[in-house]
Amino acid sequence: MGRIHGVAVSAASLHTVHRGERGIPCASVVTRRVYALPAFDGALSMGAPAPLVSADPDDPTCAGGDLVAIARPGTDVIVRAHAHSVDGPVPTMDVSVAVHDPGDPLTPRLFKRLRVFGDRSVTLDPSTGEPVFSAPAPFVEMPLTWERAYGGCDERALAAHVPSELDALLGTDDLYRYPRNDVGCGYCVSGELDAIRLPNVEDPTDLLTPARLVLSDPDAWVTAPVSAGFAAVPAHWWPRSAWLGLGSGSEAPSDDFPEVRLGVIPPELTACDSLEEGAARRDRRWFHTAPPGLWGESLSGNETVVLTGVHPRRRQVIVNLPDERPGVTVRVGDQRLPAEASLRTVEIDLETGTVALVWVASVELPWGLGRRDLDGLSHEIDWR
Repeated sequence: MGRIHGVAVSAASLHTVHRGERGIPCASVVTRRVYALPAFDGALSMGAPAPLVSADPDDPTCAGGDLVAIARPGTDVIVRAHAHSVDGPVPTMDVSVAVHDPGDPLTPRLFKRLRVFGDRSVTLDPSTGEPVFSAPAPFVEMPLTWERAYGGCDERALAAHVPSELDALLGTDDLYRYPRNDVGCGYCVSGELDAIRLPNVEDPTDLLTPARLVLSDPDAWVTAPVSAGFAAVPAHWWPRSAWLGLGSGSEAPSDDFPEVRLGVIPPELTACDSLEEGAARRDRRWFHTAPPGLWGESLSGNETVVLTGVHPRRRQVIVNLPDERPGVTVRVGDQRLPAEASLRTVEIDLETGTVALVWVASVELPWGLGRRDLDGLSHEIDWR
């Protein structure tokens, strides 16, 4: 997508003009609509317009705001929630998100599971000197945030590192920040364990173990546990950043990357031999902000989302998306151009009890439009 010429029409929608995939000028309309979750499973409330979300440069976990959805090739599903045990305190539990087509409750189109642990501590085995994890403390509620997932920064290693001019130029200090999640916990390069906080939220297929706790060197981050969550992924985190074509910064073979083994990214994206090569590998999938497992499909807005383990009194929360679509018309001069809308974001926030849908409608524009034509461009939205 090229340079954006944007005109804010209302707080809940915005249109931009940009060059499309075929090189033809396009107008895209972005709109956000919010629904209230019912007290029990059932239909969502009547939708209402909501302000578009912009990028927050001061938020280290900001994923890019609603305008990123313009170039997104499919639908993101984002969930903000806490894990809740309905059986009282437990040491560990699984939570999950599943997206189903209407009438097909058995085969989800999108699925992601997390394993949640109570707080744990690290000690050294007196006989072997090796790390040992304590049993998880029982819990009833746990935030499902990136700060609780594996990752973070090894502050001890960073403090002991004396950067050279070359280090400063190359950003070597980033070696002590986990590329998959630099706000999490548990990432350890120095071997100093007294200040380590173990993660509460993990991928059940790639768990942190005492043997994996201390990395042999900073470049070994490739084989460290993946970071797991349901929230949006910041633009600079791996593997989302892989779609920019800049490589991982590691010389490890591609087979060492769990993202390659799981089919999240192709093997060629782990390395970058030149800027020209990287530019050729850039892919619109970078505009997906959902974590792996919760993107890769184009949803219609009539699907069912099943959330397990995220409500204090119910084992499952069933969210039936409203099957309501925006009819969008772009007006330029005396022409009225219908624009087909696609669902690009589903945000379920159990803390506020809301579901937000972000739609993008695009249409190719006639050639030869001048600045006055673009400044006079407008749009209409009719919800159906």
